[in-house]
Amino acid sequence: MENAKKCLLFAFAVLAGCTSSEYIEQYHDLGDASTGQKGDSVYVVADVGDEADTFLFHLNIVPHIFVVSPYPAGPYAIDKFQVMPNMEFYNPWSDQWIELKDFYLSKDVKALLIVSSAGWCGPCLKEAAALIEIYEKYSADGLEIIYTLGNTNIPGDVPFDGVYDSPNSAGFAADLYFMNSWVHMTETEAGQPINYKMYADPNREFIPYAPTHAWPFSMLVTTKDMGVRLVEEGFWSVLMINKIEMVLYNEVPNIPFN
Repeated sequence: MENAKKCLLFAFAVLAGCTSSEYIEQYHDLGDASTGQKGDSVYVVADVGDEADTFLFHLNIVPHIFVVSPYPAGPYAIDKFQVMPNMEFYNPWSDQWIELKDFYLSKDVKALLIVSSAGWCGPCLKEAAALIEIYEKYSADGLEIIYTLGNTNIPGDVPFDGVYDSPNSAGFAADLYFMNSWVHMTETEAGQPINYKMYADPNREFIPYAPTHAWPFSMLVTTKDMGVRLVEEGFWSVLMINKIEMVLYNEVPNIPFN
């Protein structure tokens, strides 16, 4: 509740025209903060302690505080109409990690197409190539692709497993070579450069929720609620495109359903 009070003061400051820097000078318990307006509410995203929290306040200044978690509450499952669990993936080219929660309540990204694939999987390569045109067509309207590799070209061999923090190791070099090769094969299959980012899945993020899933394994998730709208094993582009258009161009109900 104390964090909510701090952010409520910040919301009042924003409404009064106070800048973030002025607020932080006065209330130094908060770190970087940003605000936005949605309907009749203002939301505040601020670093409180070690975590970024999102707080939603009504503009009428009635003392009702709506605290929104940094990520929707569970239970989590990789099933249609369930809340997608938060996951993190590794970009070996930039040596950075991304988390699904980075996209929660995004202004620009309406839907995530999350793909788990393997380097020994022929249909995975077909899907990787097809996603180039899908991303080109729908990215401007709010689609982001998070394409992950859970196996190298050797079944059971997980890229960057135990070596992501050792960039000078032979294991890191071998896995980076694999990732570069997969990008090259995708571009060759598609006949054009790749336009979305690929990531490694060294932590085997999907296994706890779908231990026997087939590859490719694709999920379509809306960022307003991190709700799963499509789960697909294999690749059927017609179904995927239909669902992408449904969530991008229509107001779909929030998950979980009330």
